[in-house]
Amino acid sequence: MSDQINWPSKNYAWFFTTLLLITYTVSFIDRAMINLLIDPIRNDLALSDIQMGQILGPGFMISYILFSLPVGRMVDKFNRIAVLIGGILLWSLATAAHGFSSDYYSLFVSRAGVGAGEAAVTPASWSIIADLFRPEDRAFPMSFYLMGPYIGQGLALLFGGLVIQLYTDPVEFFGFVLQPWQMIFILIAIPGFILSLGLAFLTDPVRKGIINKENQHEESFVDVIKYIKGKFVAYFTLMIAASFIVVLLYTFQAWVPTYISRIHGWDLSRVGYLFGIVTLVSGSLGVLSGPVVEKFLERRNIKNSTHTVFLISSLAVAIIPAFTFLFVTEQFVLPGMFIISFFITLPMACFASGLQKMTPQNYRGSVSGLYVFIMNIVGLSLGPTVVPFFTSVIFENDMSINIALSNTFLIFGPLSFLIFFLGRKSLNRELQSQH
Repeated sequence: MSDQINWPSKNYAWFFTTLLLITYTVSFIDRAMINLLIDPIRNDLALSDIQMGQILGPGFMISYILFSLPVGRMVDKFNRIAVLIGGILLWSLATAAHGFSSDYYSLFVSRAGVGAGEAAVTPASWSIIADLFRPEDRAFPMSFYLMGPYIGQGLALLFGGLVIQLYTDPVEFFGFVLQPWQMIFILIAIPGFILSLGLAFLTDPVRKGIINKENQHEESFVDVIKYIKGKFVAYFTLMIAASFIVVLLYTFQAWVPTYISRIHGWDLSRVGYLFGIVTLVSGSLGVLSGPVVEKFLERRNIKNSTHTVFLISSLAVAIIPAFTFLFVTEQFVLPGMFIISFFITLPMACFASGLQKMTPQNYRGSVSGLYVFIMNIVGLSLGPTVVPFFTSVIFENDMSINIALSNTFLIFGPLSFLIFFLGRKSLNRELQSQH
């Protein structure tokens, strides 16, 4: 059927996808910068690890989740570029507001604004990419787009480390006296405003793909839920098992810079430079490698190659990090983090492309919104908060962060593997549907 559809030229499709990658990258720079600045913010605002965990997790998560489902419906019904631009403007304003935060509450509200704006990125982008490329060609463009978080995380650490090194004293900014960490947030808000102007010149692609023929009337979210309910085991397996990998991704991004600083004694500028490079390279390599491994397994006539990628990655993150955080020495900390980051990110593109395969075109925005909702209600509620729960409540020792990280991976890695294994039959059946 895809051969009968008038698809955009490859050059235009890749140009558009590159802009979506840049959008995702900028969103993650604004989201992830705070991970490098935990201790400076904590010291200046007199916050605890628990409070920082609340800002990193629930502060972002609550608004992100509340907006994910309605934004998903907007993506299915309205101009997707307009929805995306609205999100960019909102999160950029909220990022700049971080720079004027003076206490826990103002920082929490600013973080919530970033979450609300960024809720538009994934549903809109995934839906657009699905209308730029044929189903059989989507995996690599999706993996290309999904490099955004890892490029963004890496650039956030690199840029943050540079500014911390250059500015050690308060800076005057239009009459405000700001700490270096506050100035960083104001500076990183600027690219979002520029990007929104560039996207305004693009046209929303014509919607394509298989429509769910059982519901050709104007679909409501109830119709979407009915469709998912009919394939419940497959969707449950993918979304819940993937969400536990996302818990580990957010844990890694939120607390590894602080782990390196506390346990191995590195200053934050060094952490920013070196860990930023590791995150950028290993995360991008991991997310690009997922479809490559999938195709390699297919050529070896291994059935259910997509699901095999899920099992490999969930098993790896169940074992490797638990020992690395406990026993790695300073000289091997970066190679260790490289390996962990690679296996966490390996299945991410396959999660996204698999979801598009399973879902009819007229439900993709809503299902992507639901996916984002679940990923983040699980990932952001647990990822940034489990580690400080261990350090502050269980061990009552900030220097136990290595044990806390090890325990977190030992909990959620095996859970993900178990769910993927138990739901394999239903999931594999739906992955063959190729919408």
